[in-house]
Amino acid sequence: MTNTDILLEDLEDVLDDATSMPMTKKSLVDVGKIKTIIEDIRLNTPQETKQAKTIVDSRNNILEEAKKEAADIVAEAQAQARELVARDQITQTAQAEAAEILAKAKEEANSYVREAQNQASEILGNATTQANDMVTSAQSKSREMLTAVNNYADDTLLTIDDSLYKALTDVRRIRQNINNKKSGK
Repeated sequence: MTNTDILLEDLEDVLDDATSMPMTKKSLVDVGKIKTIIEDIRLNTPQETKQAKTIVDSRNNILEEAKKEAADIVAEAQAQARELVARDQITQTAQAEAAEILAKAKEEANSYVREAQNQASEILGNATTQANDMVTSAQSKSREMLTAVNNYADDTLLTIDDSLYKALTDVRRIRQNINNKKSGK
């Protein structure tokens, strides 16, 4: 599990621990904790990129090893061919065997290189997809939290506005009653 995955779980825990507002679907969240987790996600994202670079470097090492092994096989095949000719065996047979060994060596070397390239491409593709998925998930969670905070602020302002309106209406009514009592005397 990557650091980003752990941070996303922490973010979900903060949301799960949020206190519900009575008579609404809204919840109170600790904005400071959320901002801290988002910042940690941003700081860890380069780490995921470093891991992807390590995978690419590993792929390059695999390719280099495969090329070296292929060159060794070719060199060994050539040495065997020269040895056969040097032993003064039938020249045509030696040349045919040397050509066959060389062709097999080249075919095997090419196969190793293709296999290493395919594995490295698959590893890099998986790492890139995983990193992109983590970034997308973090961005989505961040947007959800921002929407929740904005909704809570809007609901609170509406409640305050309603309370102020009721209080002002009560004051006006009381004032009117006082004026009515004064003029009624």
